[in-house]
Amino acid sequence: MNFTLLHEVVLWAMGAVLALALAVIVERLLYFAQVERLRRRLLAAPEAVAGNAGPHAQMLAGVLALRAGGASAERTDLRIQALYLAQQASVRRLLWVVDTAITLSPLLGLLGTILGIIDTFTALAAEGVSDPQAVSRGIGTALVATGAGIGIAVFCLVFNNFFLERVERVNDQLKLMALEQAGAA
Repeated sequence: MNFTLLHEVVLWAMGAVLALALAVIVERLLYFAQVERLRRRLLAAPEAVAGNAGPHAQMLAGVLALRAGGASAERTDLRIQALYLAQQASVRRLLWVVDTAITLSPLLGLLGTILGIIDTFTALAAEGVSDPQAVSRGIGTALVATGAGIGIAVFCLVFNNFFLERVERVNDQLKLMALEQAGAA
């Protein structure tokens, strides 16, 4: 069996995981920047809630509509919770991809290392141990996969933690907004 090919496939898979994670990271950075921009615009001009597509404006518009509807306090609380949960889909969108990259890349790296070492020992068994530097070179090449996997995981972990903090901040802002508007009734 040709383990060199499998080792290369694992390295390509790690590259694909990194590319996908980078795409999500860029998309989420742009999304959270836009959410913050729309929130500031909403705070500066609350009457512009209709033209604002951010989660804060959608929450505010929903709460204002509920207040105008004159529903009971218990019914209003349930609807506000539903509005809050509806915003979660856009705020948390695709974060699972970055989280999966954190878990998957070291495992792919380990698999690549194992396949590379198997390939090195298979070549040694066929040719004999005539050059110790060839063994070192083969094992060193195999370990590149582990290093790359850990590097990808660390890179993604930094952004994952940043995004989780942003999600919590937006969630707190949404809760505060809903409580302030519901209490203003």
